Amino acid sequence: MNANSVTNGIFESRENNLDFLRLLLALSVIYSHSFPLGGGPSANEPLNWFTHGQSTIGTMAVDSFFILSGFLVTNSFLRSKSVFSYFKKRIARIYPAFIVCMCLCVLAVSLLGEAKLAGNGLAGKLSNLAFHLAILHEPIYLHSFSYNFSHKVDASVWTICYEFYCYIAVAVLGIIGVLGSRKFILGLLIFSVVGMVAFSIAFSVAPPHSFLGHLFATHAYLAERIDLRDQLIPMYLSGVAFYLFRDVIPHKIQLALPAALLLLVSAFVPHLWFATFSIAGAYLLFWVGFHPKLHLQRLTSTGDYSYGIYLYAFPIQQIILAKHGHAMAPFTLFLLAVPITALCGVLSWHLVEKRFLSKGRRKGKDAPILPTTAVYQSGSAK
Repeated sequence: MNANSVTNGIFESRENNLDFLRLLLALSVIYSHSFPLGGGPSANEPLNWFTHGQSTIGTMAVDSFFILSGFLVTNSFLRSKSVFSYFKKRIARIYPAFIVCMCLCVLAVSLLGEAKLAGNGLAGKLSNLAFHLAILHEPIYLHSFSYNFSHKVDASVWTICYEFYCYIAVAVLGIIGVLGSRKFILGLLIFSVVGMVAFSIAFSVAPPHSFLGHLFATHAYLAERIDLRDQLIPMYLSGVAFYLFRDVIPHKIQLALPAALLLLVSAFVPHLWFATFSIAGAYLLFWVGFHPKLHLQRLTSTGDYSYGIYLYAFPIQQIILAKHGHAMAPFTLFLLAVPITALCGVLSWHLVEKRFLSKGRRKGKDAPILPTTAVYQSGSAK
């Protein structure tokens, strides 16, 4: 599966800042989660306040991770020698650290008495754990953190399975021969963004007991997730499209400034932030990510710690709250959680992630143009 022939532009540089961006996004999720977990009003979350409820820092991080993933994983597929090779890399990037984290969470919260794994006897508990590890879900607990504001052990990991679904979708598009089609992917992106905006508007204005109200708000599950899960596909497609057009998209401050201004304006226009971020936000991400003069990659030269930070942040915050008080100022919780989470991220990279990735690189013959070919995303406090 050879990549399209393109010029070696700035958006193909190996010396990029993408690892730093992911690290920053992972830390931003800890800060965003500190508001609902600490018991403070979610309306006080900075981006939620600024965008008048259209987004949060955590949601923006989710969107950003998916945009970056669309770009990098498209590169991974097109540079892989086979579909098997592609999935081997994807599995090595996602599964090992996820499995270790979930097992440690089960052990830690059980020993602390804050949760109990569901299942009849040891066999039932192991079955519960194994099944949910296989499908990249958090295992089911009978109870967890009963006195905290959130009763989840690691709510952030809900995005991991969606990430893997996107891996599969990229492979399907590649197998049927449309992944490299700029027109097809661009059309799909436009359709998905317009569709989501239209759906969001209709959902917000439809009277609860009208036909449209029942159509767009059948039950609370849809109402709770329409602003997050359903927008992941357009964000991912944005990254895919950016990859395909990377040789013709200019890297200029004259485009970055209008993009930032457009985001600023969209914060004050209902239903506009999502559509704007999928395009203007994506451009700003890659403008910073591939800026030749920032040299932010020096700050992450020792390892890619962001996945581990993402995986362990939520349970660490929950444990801090359970042991030191069930209500805490958001910034205090953030400051307490970051050092411990960072240590877990470092250990996860050096003891788990790097080992599996190194095995794949030694055995494989693929030659990706970028240093990292898989990303993940942060989660929601819901």
